[in-house]
Amino acid sequence: MEMTTTRRGGSLLPKNLLNSIQRGTLAYTYKGIPTFKNPFDWALYPKLLWEERPRTIIEIGSNLGGSAAWLADTMRAFGLPCQIHSIDINKVTDLRLPDVIFHQGDANLLERSLSQDFMRSLARPLLVIEDSSHEMTTTLAVLNFFHNWLVPGEYIIIEDGIITDMGDAAMYGGGPRAAVEHFLGRYASEYEVDSRYCDWFGENVTWNVNGFLRRRQADN
Repeated sequence: MEMTTTRRGGSLLPKNLLNSIQRGTLAYTYKGIPTFKNPFDWALYPKLLWEERPRTIIEIGSNLGGSAAWLADTMRAFGLPCQIHSIDINKVTDLRLPDVIFHQGDANLLERSLSQDFMRSLARPLLVIEDSSHEMTTTLAVLNFFHNWLVPGEYIIIEDGIITDMGDAAMYGGGPRAAVEHFLGRYASEYEVDSRYCDWFGENVTWNVNGFLRRRQADN
């Protein structure tokens, strides 16, 4: 398993190809629900879910609920028990899905919607997916909140760092990659970028550029 905290490079994919894939990504649906996933991460997520076998998934950023529906269906297809909690400032209210609970909450103020008692009650391993506004400050707030709860071996996935490669990071105050770099600059001894997932199809051929973060094992 190759882990590092020093990665700063972007995606191997050229910008014109990124833009083409992004058009399809933004138009993609799951069970008729808009679900903005690119083909690389559709392949990488099942691999990670099977290997890491989370008992709880917390998704920050529900949109219309498509990815939560897919996560729940995938875990059931694997025969793995898992509860998905999906949180958005605009709570999804028109879907009722097995193994999914939708919550209202602000990604910048997660302590208001995810109490200490709630976090302590979760079945582990825990997997966190940060897919909210893509603002640098918001992503950093999510990372800092879950830093208090993730245990060694657990993952937090930071989505859409690819916007830097697309030239759009300035629109988001630096975007998710800037938040990851800031966070790892502070907690380099406690987290690693898992290049197995980031580089499976080539260097950062994923929308989660340098974004598969794993809390280090205590003996590393």
